[in-house]
Amino acid sequence: MKVELTPETEAYIEASVRSGAFATASEFVEASARRQMQEEAWFEEKVLKGLEGPITPLTEKDLESVREIARKARDRKAA
Repeated sequence: MKVELTPETEAYIEASVRSGAFATASEFVEASARRQMQEEAWFEEKVLKGLEGPITPLTEKDLESVREIARKARDRKAA
């Protein structure tokens, strides 16, 4: 698989490897993909659990929680 990265992303990965956080760039990408899969599974679990629970009015706190999840997803896409 060949992946093209922005210079900023490539520099970030290289810095992470140099710092010792990861042994290789491949290890960084593998860990990042694994974390993304875990986040998606967690989100799916929460959605399904919410669908099984009682129906309650949507509160401002609920909306802010959804906005925060969307912001994080958007930030990950932009990075």
